[in-house]
Formats: sequence, C-alpha cells, structure tokens
Amino acid sequence: MTHTADKAPTTLAVAAKQYNARVAASLELEQAPRPSPTVTTGDCATAWALLDRGLAASPQIADALDKGGCLIIVEVPGLDWVRPVRETLKLYLSGPTEMDDAQFTAMLETLALANDEETPLPEVPECLSPPEWVWFSGSDEKDKHWAPHDIDSMTTALGNGKGVIVLTARLDSMPASVRHAADHHLTLPTLDGAAMTVAAHVLTGHHPTITIDDRLCGYLNPDILRMSQRPGEDGDAWIRRLRSYVNLASQAIPYDGPKLTDLHGMDDAKKWGLNLVEDLKEYMAGRLPWQDVDRGCLLVGPTGTGKTSFARILADTTGLPLVTGSHSEWQAAGHLGQMLSAMRGTFNRARMEAPCILFIDEVDAFQDRQSLRSNQRDYSVQVVNALLESTDGTLAREGVVLLAAANSLSIDPALVRPGRLDRVIMVSLPDDQALAGILRQHLGPDHLPGVDLLPYVAGMVASGAEAELWARDAKREARRAGRPMTPEDLLAHIPRPETISPNLHFRVAVHEAGHAVAAAVELPGKIQIVKVQDEHASVRFELGQFDTEADARAHIRILLAGRAAEEVRLGAPGFGSGGPAHSDLARATTLAAAMLAGHGFGDRLLWLGNAVPENTHSFLSAHPSLAQQVGRMLAEEYERVLALLRPRLPVIDKVASILVEFGSLTGPELEELIAAMPISTELAP
Repeated sequence: MTHTADKAPTTLAVAAKQYNARVAASLELEQAPRPSPTVTTGDCATAWALLDRGLAASPQIADALDKGGCLIIVEVPGLDWVRPVRETLKLYLSGPTEMDDAQFTAMLETLALANDEETPLPEVPECLSPPEWVWFSGSDEKDKHWAPHDIDSMTTALGNGKGVIVLTARLDSMPASVRHAADHHLTLPTLDGAAMTVAAHVLTGHHPTITIDDRLCGYLNPDILRMSQRPGEDGDAWIRRLRSYVNLASQAIPYDGPKLTDLHGMDDAKKWGLNLVEDLKEYMAGRLPWQDVDRGCLLVGPTGTGKTSFARILADTTGLPLVTGSHSEWQAAGHLGQMLSAMRGTFNRARMEAPCILFIDEVDAFQDRQSLRSNQRDYSVQVVNALLESTDGTLAREGVVLLAAANSLSIDPALVRPGRLDRVIMVSLPDDQALAGILRQHLGPDHLPGVDLLPYVAGMVASGAEAELWARDAKREARRAGRPMTPEDLLAHIPRPETISPNLHFRVAVHEAGHAVAAAVELPGKIQIVKVQDEHASVRFELGQFDTEADARAHIRILLAGRAAEEVRLGAPGFGSGGPAHSDLARATTLAAAMLAGHGFGDRLLWLGNAVPENTHSFLSAHPSLAQQVGRMLAEEYERVLALLRPRLPVIDKVASILVEFGSLTGPELEELIAAMPISTELAP
C-alpha cells in the first residue's frame, strides 16, 4: 500500500481495481485475474469493504497506517467482528506494492518480445520495510478488563517506535487514558447493500448484479458470511444465499418496534390496518366469512414514507406471519422460468402459512402491459400475467392478506381491480406534526425527554426514514461523547438546505401559493398543508377519484396554477414547472393524454392506448394529432386558471409572504385567508 503526501491514499481494493483495469486493457480481456494476496472468506471480504470505505473517508488514518509509530483505535460493529477485521487489516497492511506506469509498460513490452531470449524484467525499487504494529483487542471475551500491564505494553511499544492498533466493540469499556491518548479513532461504517456488493467482488472477483436491502444487512454476522460461501461460485450466488437467510431471519426475530396505533403521518393506512385487525380477529374466531375481510391493499407514495415498515407493523399487530417478495428478489432467481417459479413459490408459502400477511414490495416494477416495447414485451407480459394469476382472488387465497407497495400508480390496471389490490391508499411525506412524532418515536423516551421537537422540523420536506437517520446519528453522537443527548446533537444531524437568493425563495413561494389557491377553489376542504423549504416545496391535498372529465380538467388547472401564479404575480413564468417526468407540466401532459387517448374525451370516440409518465413522450410522438389535441387542452385550462388567479392576486401575495416567513400553512388556515379576502373585481379578466 503506497501513499504520498500530495496523492490520495490507494487502498488495497482500489489498487486491485486499477491493476485489473490496466491488465484487461492491455490483454483485451473482460476481466483480469485479481492480484494476490486476496481474502478467502466471506467475513474477511466484508470486513475489507468496511475498512476500505472507512479509510477512504479518513485519509489521515490511511496515511498513519503507512507511517506507523502511533496509537489507532478501530471500533468494530460487534465482538464477533474483531477477528475478521484484525485479519483483514493485517492483510491490508501487507498489500502488494503497485508498479508505476513506466514499470508496468516495460513489463508488458518485455513479455511481448518475439524472440526467445531471456530478458530480465525491470526491477521494482526496493521499498522501505513496512511499519511494525502491536495489536490489542478484547479478543472474543465478552467482558474484557483492561489490566495495568496492557497500558504498560502499549507504552513500551510506542516508546520503541512501534505502532499500536486497538480493536474494540465497546469504546466505553476502554480506559479513558487510552481513548484520550489515541492519535486516531476509526469507526467502521454500518454494513449496507453497497458494502456487500464490494465484498462479493473482493471475494469472488465477480461484480454482483443483485444486492441486499440496507435494512436487512443488520441480520448478517461473520459466521453466516463465512458459511454461506461455496467454492467456484460467483458474487450473485453468494449474495442470493445471504438474501435468503436475511429474509428468513427478519421474520423469525420478534418485532419490538412501533404498533399501528403509534404510526404518524399514515392516517388512511393506519385506519385501514386497524379495521383489518378487528376483521381478522372475527374471521379467526369463526364469526366472519373470509369474503367479508378487506384483504387487498396497495400503498402508493414516495420512497422513505414507511410503506415497507407498515407491512411489518401490520403483521406484528395482527400476530400473523409476514411473507415477503419483490420483483428484484424473484428476478434474481435466474432466467424467466426460474423467476416465475420463485414468484409462485412465495405465493405457495403464503398459502401454507395462512392466515398471514403477504407483502409485495416495488410492485410498480411490474410494468403496464400496454406500455411495453416490442424488445421486452414477450418476457414482461409473461411476468405480469403470472403475477395477475397469483394474485387473483378467485384462486385459493383464503387467509392471505395481500399488501403491496409502489412509488407510483404506473402499474398494470388489472392489478388494482376487485379481487386483487382493490384498495389504493396514497401515502404522502409527513407534515410537520407527523414528522415531529416520527422523530420522537425514534429518539425514544430517554433522549431529550420533554423537548418539543416541532420547531426542529417545522417547514422541513422530509420522509420518516430521514427522521430515523437523524435520530440514530444524534444518539451515536451522544454515545460517543459518553453523555446524555443535547439539542445540539440533534440539530447537527438535521440537514439545513443551502440558502438561496430571496428572489428565488419568493418565486417558489408564489408558485406554491398558486397551486394552493387553485386547489382550495377547485377542491374546497381537501387541502391539508402547503410547505416551502427554500427550493423544495409541496402542496398536499386529498385527490380523490376522477369521476368525470370536469374532475380531470380541474386537476390539470391545479397542476398549471404554479406557472400561472408566477406569470400573474411576477410577469413571466420560470423553469420550475417543467423538466423531469414528475414536474407539473409533465404530469398535466400525461393526464391530458390519458384522458384523450384512453378515456374517449378527444375529438373521436376511440381508444388509442394507456398514456403513463414512462411512455407519454413516445406516445404523443407516435400520434401527432393527439399531441395537437393535448396542446389545445393544456392551453385552454391554462387560460382558465389564469382567469381564476388574477382576481385573487392579493391572496396569492399573502400566502406567499406567509410561506416565506414561516415555511408552511395548513389547509384550514389557507381557506380562512381566502374567505377573509374578497375577490378583486378590478383584477378580474
């Protein structure tokens, strides 16, 4: 392992990748052999990945490992990680010396000589002997007591110019003198899916195409990592075996998290779940037939809103087993036949364990069959058809509650028909009160008791998963310092967005005020909250169903109202309404295209297909006359929303100023403002 003062440290894993790339480029191979030495066990490969990430984030520690003569504390995830981390770190410190470019080129030229003359390879300069290290750790003893001779041994080693590396799983069990005297303190990062991908590559030389969910990596330990390895298998095989283990382990370990009654920010899902709990009690008591149980539900919302956690909480509250599956998990089984077999195997297991909760994650990965392109259609249609067959309520599915999660409603319509996922519940990002409640839940009663957390998150646009991360980081901060948590610990881990210019901040507020005012007029009583956090903003309201063309057109006007408000108040719209597929303009275009192409509201009573965000652009390109109709519809509704907002300019100004100053406004507060401020007839068109 080499390092210079003006160059970032080259870790052994990085050196291996560079070596492979250079050899592969010269020999035109897809993948060159890995350089030795290499790790040979799964636990050491995983320790390597964690060390590599930790040292990449702390280059000063990597530099210290090259130089020696200092005291370094390495904090490992648990006592069982001491041995593999120690072995791997020793290997890391004795890694191969990397040839420079000139030496590497000379070696290749020598190997390429046409004659058989023996030509000596260029000599690699002799390196200085590596620094000598003395190792201390709690070994495998659960209650290691540091004796005076341990301190004496460390002192002697440092006095003789040697380095000292202490590995510990419990920093608080170490003498304060050792902690304070340490030159460096390296805390290995939490094991996650990305680290497992690196570990599989290091172990097998094969970069896996599948990974493990971050939340399930906590079930992995050195023993299972080592025992799951088989000779000659690639990275996918190792990861697949580990995924099977963590899925079973996550269901076997008793759940001690929040209950349904403790949920924040998921009111509709919570209500459905509590009703289901009562129905299942009646069903299992023989007082309610299965056909009267609400047994299919789809949760739709952005990542991090707790959809997957809801499944676990629901299973725990009902006391039923949780069986899980997903598109990526089934696809990882192999070719089409193996994927379909894995899918049917999950449903068969659910039937065997009934009554139970069957949770299908990422169900929006199963595409709408109408939107499939020809090059993927045959494969994907068979996959979707198999899912529809498995979820069909007419089959033997008694006792199996089917719960699914998706980030969007861009799924095959047949999945949400009666008998399958016949109830759809939208899950939004939490409002301020819910976010504060989620944060309190993850902090627990022992951290910042009695502190009102609402001011900490007021105006934030964040998910429950982010709140969990803030709480975990703050607790770690206090734990490392050996003291109770302070408000500063928490505030340090709640990200504050970069300050934007007052002009842009006001434009964003005006934009959201336009959405809010239009929604309040078009859908009275449906607004929940309006938020602005610098460049990030949202208006949350109950959408309901589009029963008529008028309903859909009203929603188009709400989507275009942000742009219209900018034009009315600021003289011209900005770029905030368009761009990506989830932008206001893109969503309005998709809705208009869906109305005209799939629901017969165009100039002809004709079904042309189902327009969804993923195919709207290509759909309109293939139907120029439809694109013209969509353009006309958007222009008509834009003029209507301009006419709606112009006489309400004072309300827009007032709402925007409140959003700039306070960051949010509730639905009732907004409607109270609108009612109190009369429409200006002078500004009416």
